[in-house]
Amino acid sequence: METYLIYVIEDLVVTAVLGGAVYAYARSRWAAFGTRVVVIAAIAAAVCSAIMAFAKQNTSLIATGDWNLGIFIASFAVFLLVLGCLIAVAVMGRKGKANVGGETAGIALSETGTVRVLHLVVLFGLAVIVFLRIFYTLPDVINYPANFGISTENLISTDFAYRIIGWIIGLFVVGLVCVSVTKAFKALDARNIGIATAVIVGIIVFVQSMSLFQIMLARRIIVRGTLLYSIMFPLTSWVSNHTAVFTLGIIVITILLAAIVIALSLRDDEPYANPAEHRRNKARWRNKRRWSICLIVCLVFSFGIITVVKDYVNRGPEIVESEECEIRDDGMYIALDQVDDGHLHRFTYETTAGYTTSSGYETQGGVGVRVIVIKKPNSNAYGVGLDACDICGTTGYYERDGQVVCSKCDVVMNINTIGFKGGCNPIVIDYKIDDGYIFIPSEALLEYEKIPGSSWD
Repeated sequence: METYLIYVIEDLVVTAVLGGAVYAYARSRWAAFGTRVVVIAAIAAAVCSAIMAFAKQNTSLIATGDWNLGIFIASFAVFLLVLGCLIAVAVMGRKGKANVGGETAGIALSETGTVRVLHLVVLFGLAVIVFLRIFYTLPDVINYPANFGISTENLISTDFAYRIIGWIIGLFVVGLVCVSVTKAFKALDARNIGIATAVIVGIIVFVQSMSLFQIMLARRIIVRGTLLYSIMFPLTSWVSNHTAVFTLGIIVITILLAAIVIALSLRDDEPYANPAEHRRNKARWRNKRRWSICLIVCLVFSFGIITVVKDYVNRGPEIVESEECEIRDDGMYIALDQVDDGHLHRFTYETTAGYTTSSGYETQGGVGVRVIVIKKPNSNAYGVGLDACDICGTTGYYERDGQVVCSKCDVVMNINTIGFKGGCNPIVIDYKIDDGYIFIPSEALLEYEKIPGSSWD
């Protein structure tokens, strides 16, 4: 349960804060028109995310890396456009104040058509950023339930129920965060909400920009040995390893704003014409205070889940070290009497350089490709595969109470299906049993020196 609770909150809590902040800013600046634009963008993103999730799960048409590259580039470009428009509005707004003796000229800051256009660009730019963020984070969350029952004999099981409960709780928490932001921020003026929204968007776009540079480094668009490479490689590595710092920054900003709302709600100096209006004012502030407290609780809970709980869960079980086996020039030889006890066994083959795989990749050598072997129950057959799968990468498997379990998603394998393609099952490799040995040819192992989206430790 806690695994998918972590996944959902980690994927969506920042998106929820962003959506709520942009909605609140749009409401404070453009009233109903602004909120409609943001809501339409969010709904469109949800629909597109559902289509993307279906395509990812059921076809091989989606190259996730290419899509992410496009999303990161678009987000960065739109952010620069919005930032430029805000700077232009601020400059023109100061001139407008000077022209009217220091008084503002309403929501548009100026009655000029240019400023109106700039404001519309800001609104639609923020809506596009919300769209892109949802479209980036939501498809994987939608697809999580498709993996709940993988490799279990019964789809409906206790494990399945726990996972779906964790997934639902995660969605509820991030949904509550988004609603709480929109409700609590009603008490703030447009300027404060705008500054907070700009900082939140800036942090998100910065992290995504580092991911963009990581893709460019991996694809050698940025060439090793250049000045840009020497700057971006350590920077992107640090950001990638410290994403929780940026998430904490967004959470702290949001909590500070919620605390300001709570402080404002405790004041009783708002003018009123009669006792009824006074009671109405107190009730309104009490409502905002409750939403602010709810927001703080949800954000503290969320950060605890993606830090403390995640660290506890990821400690996981102790993985058994690789065993010795006979390695020859033509491949790996595993003695049957070494693996006939019905338990999980792990072996490692060190690759050599210069082999060209079926995908055109040339092996670098020196990489330890792990293999697992287990004798199937009530049978003389063996389950043989890589210590990795197409879904979770090279995180591997471990044995728990006689069952084979994925180290990342905690899915229990059906031992009888190990050696067959599908789901979270180990990646299938060629092998044969001959003369008391399981023989795995070196070509089959070299083929998987590099697994997309993952790497052997």
